[in-house]
Amino acid sequence: MKVYRICKEIYSQDLTGTGSKIVGGRWNFKGVSVLYTSGTVSLCTLECLAHFPPAFAPKDMALTIIEVPEDSIKELTTYDLPEDWRTVPPPKRLKDIGYHWIKRQEHLILKVPSTIVKEENNYIINPFHKDFSKVKLLETLSFEFDSRIL
Repeated sequence: MKVYRICKEIYSQDLTGTGSKIVGGRWNFKGVSVLYTSGTVSLCTLECLAHFPPAFAPKDMALTIIEVPEDSIKELTTYDLPEDWRTVPPPKRLKDIGYHWIKRQEHLILKVPSTIVKEENNYIINPFHKDFSKVKLLETLSFEFDSRIL
């Protein structure tokens, strides 16, 4: 299965989750590495735009296409999540869910609904899982945000 990530070109080869470790995220505490990816390029674009003002979109971006195995995915649906799961800032409960998923080491990937388009999914990858070697960076492409959305 292919998943997608948009990041600064300088970090496009790094699949270790260093960025999320430094700043934390909806599904991880600061100090915990995970790799955030999306199921489509369009969702990945929206997820990026949600994290910075469009007028300040970096110019040196890359789209990474990553292949992940489908046999180690823990799926969460909207029914599995607290009622306030889409709020900003995210409730601590989501970080707790992510922490326990990582700690159990049962699944390489956590499939979660996107807060932006809840009918689509993001895929969070645990870079310290025993099956992480099955994650393959297939391709890195230069990426520009369309000027109409900036």
